[in-house]
Amino acid sequence: MNTKLMQLQFYTKSDCPLCDEAKEVLDKLSTKLPYIDVVVIDITKNLQLFTKYKLQIPVLELDGRQLFSQQINGKQLLWQLRWYRFLSRFA
Repeated sequence: MNTKLMQLQFYTKSDCPLCDEAKEVLDKLSTKLPYIDVVVIDITKNLQLFTKYKLQIPVLELDGRQLFSQQINGKQLLWQLRWYRFLSRFA
């Protein structure tokens, strides 16, 4: 069985209601998918990230590929992560 952690990048900032909702979704998913590691990145601490994501947050990426921006769908994300994990077994 593949025990490698999948590292998700979660771009966020404070005072962002959509970011708070997305964080709740990610917290729930982490109990169902123990093989995910969510790295929280505050875009206000990096001008380049702030410029890139200021109108899109929250943004969730996996391996440099954007999975969601603004609104995160928990069921769809669960499906995507399980599918990605399945495919990674053959890589």
